Amino acid sequence: MQRFWKYIFKNWKKYLWVILALIAVDGLQLLLPLVFGFFIDAVGRRAPETYFYGLYFLGLAILITVLRYAYRWQMGKLALIFDRNLRGDFFGEILKLPLDFLQREDIGDIMARATNDMQAVRQFLIMGLIGFTDVVVLGISTVILMVSLNWKLFLTTVGPISVIAILALFFSRYVFGLFKVVQDVFGKLTEKAQEFISGIRVLRAFAKESRVLEIFQQVNQEYYRTNMRLVKLEGIFEPSMGFLVTISVVLAFYFGSNFVLKGELSLGLLVAFVNYINTLSWPMMALGFTTTTFQRSRASLKRIEEIIYAEKEKNYEEPLCDPGREFQSLEVRNLSFSLEDRALLDRVSFRLERGQILGIVGPVGAGKSTLFRLILRLTEPEKGSVFLNGMDIRNIPLSELRHFFALVPQDNYLFSATLLENIRYSRPQATLKEVEEAIWLSCLDEDLEQFPEGLNTMVGERGVTLSGGQKQRVAIARALISRRPVLLLDDALSSVDTVTEEKLVNNLREHSKEKGKSVIAISHRVSTLLWADMVLVLWEGKVKELGSPQELLEKDGYFAHLYHAQMLEGRTYGTGIRA
Repeated sequence: MQRFWKYIFKNWKKYLWVILALIAVDGLQLLLPLVFGFFIDAVGRRAPETYFYGLYFLGLAILITVLRYAYRWQMGKLALIFDRNLRGDFFGEILKLPLDFLQREDIGDIMARATNDMQAVRQFLIMGLIGFTDVVVLGISTVILMVSLNWKLFLTTVGPISVIAILALFFSRYVFGLFKVVQDVFGKLTEKAQEFISGIRVLRAFAKESRVLEIFQQVNQEYYRTNMRLVKLEGIFEPSMGFLVTISVVLAFYFGSNFVLKGELSLGLLVAFVNYINTLSWPMMALGFTTTTFQRSRASLKRIEEIIYAEKEKNYEEPLCDPGREFQSLEVRNLSFSLEDRALLDRVSFRLERGQILGIVGPVGAGKSTLFRLILRLTEPEKGSVFLNGMDIRNIPLSELRHFFALVPQDNYLFSATLLENIRYSRPQATLKEVEEAIWLSCLDEDLEQFPEGLNTMVGERGVTLSGGQKQRVAIARALISRRPVLLLDDALSSVDTVTEEKLVNNLREHSKEKGKSVIAISHRVSTLLWADMVLVLWEGKVKELGSPQELLEKDGYFAHLYHAQMLEGRTYGTGIRA
């Protein structure tokens, strides 16, 4: 709850104003039964002040309405500010989470925390504050007034109302655990919906609609069952409260009438006493309601804080190093990395100078993509294993380190925006001329003519309107326009046809020489790597071969065998050798 109070204290003066307005409304509400009782007694006596009490009652009602509107408006505004700040911090902390954490967590569950759990916290902030103030101010003050009217009648009628508070506290013990279960199941439901909608093309291709619906309905039914347990508890609680209030009212009329007949209590004050029973019933129920909403919000806030306080990416380690703005070299020195006792990389070493092109090849699971994650510190490498401009990358702030690299990943994510906005994503201030140059370098210019609105064509979520090759080339254009000195291509041409690939590779090679850019390209196609200055072959996480393409072809090792196999398939070109 630490973060909760942090937001409260930020606007403590406004919250104090709301509490004072609430106290004022509670005080005015306490006058209403008395004024009404005096009115009844005045009518019985045919006293001239009868009309005065009527106007007094009306004035109190109007003042209560105005104050209630004012504090509810201010409370709603404060709750929205709280919600905005918490949601902003929540999303900001998500951006700082390590990639490994985000890959472990369900996206749907994270979305449920950002929506359903946020709503539960906001509800407590509005209704919980009102309920708590009413319990303390209205509850205690009503008891004092009832005792002052007739303490014997109070002792006679207080029993059933006291049971309300006991039941409310007992009820809240079960709500906390149950509500957390409900929120967890809602997260699973959201995750399944997101997963199935994102993969709608695949499940339709395999005609799995009925199976998917069956799986979703199972989770949906689980959500229904857990919610029904909560509904049953609430369904028992609220009618029970009303029944106990009714018993207190009946007891008040039964014993109070005797006090009236004996002259110990006027009829008007008996009516006021009965009204105070109804008034007191709300703080008693609010005790349970406030406790319940507090328990719900505590469970929700705990789920939110699990994300907020999760271990974040470490920015840098001391001593802080400044690599400068120019790229000079990248050195990987005896880099090893294991995940769950499985060695993904084992003593990998190489050096990349400015303007050089390094190709990386190897079978699936050899550790190629893992190498990129470690270079970018998406996953932390061992200290003293990766150096940028001669400095350990763990001593370089993340923003400065990643400024040197433009990554084109295997799964090319495009945003639901225009083609132009997707290309400019890495550098929104890029001119149209720079965009056109990046499009030409990535061989996207001919495809652009086919798009109905050119650069203003919407690509849909994840680039659903584009082919696999087009998405890869848009991602390459996005990386090129960033003007970063090192281009990382993670199997970025796998969906591009060989003719377009040859043109694109030639463009990148010329661009690298002209601008002094360095490139590290991972590929399963040898043709993509024949233009490299060096090729590194990874095998089971180890460096199996390292040298120029021509040297590796002469060694008759893995690279040469892969080249000849692909040449037979008609997939190899470049360096004067063509299938």
